[in-house]
Amino acid sequence: MRIPTTTYRIQFHSEFNFEKARQIVPYLAELGISDVYASPIFKARAGSTHGYDVVDPNQINPELGTETVFQNLLAAIAKYQMGWLQDIVPNHMAYDSQNEYLMDVLENGSDSQYYSFFDIAWDQPFEEIQGRVLAPMLGNFYGESLENGEIRLSYDEAGLNVNYYSLRLPIRMESYAYFITHNLGHLTRILGRNNPDFIRLLGILYLSKSIADTKGKARDDQTTFIKNLLWELYQQNQEVQKFIEDNLRVFNGEAGNPESFNLLDTLLSDQFYRLAFWKVGAEEINYRRFFTVNELISVRVEDPRVFKETHALICQLVREEKVTGLRIDHIDGLYDPTRYVQELRETWTTLISLSKKSWN
Repeated sequence: MRIPTTTYRIQFHSEFNFEKARQIVPYLAELGISDVYASPIFKARAGSTHGYDVVDPNQINPELGTETVFQNLLAAIAKYQMGWLQDIVPNHMAYDSQNEYLMDVLENGSDSQYYSFFDIAWDQPFEEIQGRVLAPMLGNFYGESLENGEIRLSYDEAGLNVNYYSLRLPIRMESYAYFITHNLGHLTRILGRNNPDFIRLLGILYLSKSIADTKGKARDDQTTFIKNLLWELYQQNQEVQKFIEDNLRVFNGEAGNPESFNLLDTLLSDQFYRLAFWKVGAEEINYRRFFTVNELISVRVEDPRVFKETHALICQLVREEKVTGLRIDHIDGLYDPTRYVQELRETWTTLISLSKKSWN
């Protein structure tokens, strides 16, 4: 096992990326640095200046450079026989639209294949979030944000989404029926009940209602299938496109007319999350977070499946001997720090053993 003697910490971000780090490697070697101590290099929230708000632990942060540029940096490190001490973040991920694990949970609830990934108390005393997770991301109270037109429904190839400035959350498939059936009679009169595209839309409506019987990967596959069917219909039929866009305008209400937001409010009340003023997190929070930072949701890394899923890339880098040491961020926040370190050490030993066998 490599023991670092003199480390130099590099804080990576878009303004100091892999290429700029590569340029200073000779200087670090001249200083006598034995190991580069790297801040998190995995995909983080867009524009992150620190990297601890990870959205995908199995992807190198594209804001830091391409895979080729990263490999060039590692090659420069190896040339000077320096090690690479990597900072990893097992305790939490960003509560962000780019976090696909979390977005899957918010879209599918207990039927999500990632339902167990985050430390969420789904069953708790606050009736309004029973079976839901709080989303305390609003800059104002929910009612005021809604009636000011700051919370808006949108539709694109990814399906129906609710948007609050840069925050974008998915709409569960069961709610599509509520949206599609609104003013459906008008579309019926325009296209006619026997129109092939209208029949296709009814088929989509039926599928969206029946999805409650599926879970996990099967649910994801069916959801993708339904979304693709609807998007194809939206692109091919101008009347269907107009129908959906008209419904979006109605659901998004009219500022100054509180009752015009009732449809959107009803739709939002049917989701697996509840949008709320950020200060509500102090009283009704039902997910473990990093201290009191609402935007960082804790991960159940004590679950073997979660450990394996969220450590895939770092394990690959260890096996390839690109990473020679790890620094664990906020280890005291884990459910069982000792067990985590033991699991990590066992995994590390196995990977190094496999690496040596592959060379032999």
